[in-house]
Amino acid sequence: MKELEYIVSKLFKISMSKYLIAVIVIALAIIINKYIITKIFDYIIRAVKKTKTYVDDTLFRALEKPIKLYLTLYSFYISLKIIDFDGLNINTVTSDRLKKIFLVIVLCYFLYNLTLENSFLYTRMHKNGGGNTIVFPFISIVIRLIIIVIGISIIAREFGFTGFITGLGISGVAFALMAQDAFSNLFGGMIIVLDRPFAIGDWIQTSQVEGIVEDITFRSTKIRTFSMAVATVPNSKLANENIINWTQRKLRRIHFKFTIKFDTEIDKIKSCLNKIEELLNNHEKIDKDLIIVSFNELSSYGFGIFVYFYTNELNYTYYEKLKQEINIEILRILREENVELMFLTFNFTNGLEHRGANCETECTELESIRNITEEERGK
Repeated sequence: MKELEYIVSKLFKISMSKYLIAVIVIALAIIINKYIITKIFDYIIRAVKKTKTYVDDTLFRALEKPIKLYLTLYSFYISLKIIDFDGLNINTVTSDRLKKIFLVIVLCYFLYNLTLENSFLYTRMHKNGGGNTIVFPFISIVIRLIIIVIGISIIAREFGFTGFITGLGISGVAFALMAQDAFSNLFGGMIIVLDRPFAIGDWIQTSQVEGIVEDITFRSTKIRTFSMAVATVPNSKLANENIINWTQRKLRRIHFKFTIKFDTEIDKIKSCLNKIEELLNNHEKIDKDLIIVSFNELSSYGFGIFVYFYTNELNYTYYEKLKQEINIEILRILREENVELMFLTFNFTNGLEHRGANCETECTELESIRNITEEERGK
C-alpha cells in the first residue's frame, strides 16, 4: 500500500508539461506511421512492382509493419525518458539495451512476416514445390515457433532472466513428452507433404483404407471411401503405410478372354486375331507398346482367345465406355467372319436312379466376352 502511495505521489509531482510533451511524441509517431511511412512504402512497392522479380515486393511488404512498430516503441521509450519517473527505474536500463531489444522485436517481426502467405518464402516454396499448397502451412508454423522462441530467449537474456530460459527448456521437454503423439502426427504429416506420395483429390489405397484424399491436416488425413464414408487416418500411421496411388498411373489395363467353337476354321481364327489386333493398334486411346491378341487355350469347351492391352483413358466413366466400344467392335469382327462364341448350358433329365438324380450335362458354350479387370471397382 505504501509503494502504491509512493508511486501516486511521484506521478502527481511530475509537471503537466512533461506529460503533454510525452503525449505529443507518441502522437507524432502515430502520425508519421500513418501518413509518412505508409506513403513511403506505397511508393517503394509501386516502384519495385515494375521489376521482373517478385522478391523485392514481398521483402518491402514484410518490412513495413516492423518499421512502424519500431517507431512506436521508440516513441514510448522517449516519452518515458521525458517524464523521467523514478518509480519506473528507467535509468537502470541502458539505452543501448532497449535499442537492442527493439531491434530484436523488429527483426523477429520481419522474419515472421516472411513466413506468411503471399510472402517471399511462400512464393519460393510454391514455385519449387510444384504448386503444392499443403507444404507451406507445416513449414510456416515450425519456422514461426522457432522465431518466437529465439526472440523471447534473447529478450529474456537481456533482462537477466536466465532462469526463465532454463525453465523454458525444461518445460519444452516436458511438453514434448506429453504431446508425443501430436508431434508424431505433425511430423508424419510433414513427411507426407514433403515426400508427396499423394495429393488432395488422389485415389489411394493402403492396407486399411481406400478412397479419394479429401484433406490433409496437421494431425490426420481424411479419405472418402467408395462407400461414401469418410475415413480419418492419423498421419503418423499413414506415413508408415505402403501406399498405392492409382491417380499417378499413366495407363490403365484392360484384359479379357472369350471362347469360340471347336468347328471354327483355322483361317477364320487367324483372320479374327489379325483384325482385333489391327483394331487395337488403330485406336487413339490404346497404348501401342503392349498389345496381345492370342489363341492361347485349347480347353474342353472350345478355343480360348486372350486379349491384353493398356489405355491412356484414366477417367473411370470413359474407361468403361472404351471397354464397351472395344467389345462391340470385337463382336462385329466375329460376326463378319461367321465365328460363333461358346456358352455353357445344362440339360437335366427327369427321374431318379437309386440314391440321386441322373444328370446329363452338355457344354455348348463357356462364356460370352468376359471382361476381367483388376477389381470390380475398375482399377
